[in-house]
This record gives sequence, C-alpha cells and structure tokens, in this order.
Amino acid sequence: MAKDHFFEAAEDTADLLAEFDQRGLEKGPALGGALTQIITHLIAVSPDTPSAMGLLSSCIANAAQHAEGFIEVTHDDSDNIH
Repeated sequence: MAKDHFFEAAEDTADLLAEFDQRGLEKGPALGGALTQIITHLIAVSPDTPSAMGLLSSCIANAAQHAEGFIEVTHDDSDNIH
C-alpha cells in the first residue's frame, strides 16, 4: 500500500510540475514555492526534527539516483553541458 501511495504521489507531483510549465510559471520560483510548502508540511507532521530530516535526506538520495538515470538517457554526448 505504501509503495502505491509513493508512486501515486510522485505521478501527481510530476503532473503538477508539468502544469506549472503549461501555465508559464518560472521554474525557480515555482519549484521554490512547491518545495517550501512540502518541506513545511513535512516538518509540521513529523514527530520530531530528526525524523523529518531523515525522510528529507532519503528523498534527496532517491532524487539524485533518479536524476542520474534521467541524465544518462536524455544526454547522449557527455562533452556537452546543458
């Protein structure tokens, strides 16, 4: 059940980010606002700060791993910096 909820939330968030692009929102401010809201909620619902930071650290590690795979697939020439 938790795995299903994880992927459902991830898909919904991807859809929201795509909506930001469609609406013409600037990426930096839009991502900053979204991340601030999510992190604020995380801290508010966590039993303590270390629990919140542990989950946040895990998410950052997962995102870094996911981004590496995405970069490898979308950028054929490693000499070009985009």
